[in-house]
Amino acid sequence: MMRINKRLCVESLLVTLFMTLGIIGWNIAQGMLLTASYKPDLSVAYSSSTNLQSQVAFGAVVQWDFALILFWAAGFILFAAAYYGVRSGLQHWRKRT
Repeated sequence: MMRINKRLCVESLLVTLFMTLGIIGWNIAQGMLLTASYKPDLSVAYSSSTNLQSQVAFGAVVQWDFALILFWAAGFILFAAAYYGVRSGLQHWRKRT
């Protein structure tokens, strides 16, 4: 019977959480940097008056339905389980050598 290492389980969840927050933070920082460094080229924007937009879209609209939440939760759990498996395998390998 396989025993579950509680400390390693908590470590797996924390690593997964911090990695997820890091990816989200990186996307936010990248968007802020791109927004701050954007300089529109006015000569190209007004070269044709028929192509001017009447509305400006900002960002993306994401509808958080049950399927999307389930998809993200499954990805989180699968990554945490993969991390746990790799770390557990490394611990067993180190004990044998």
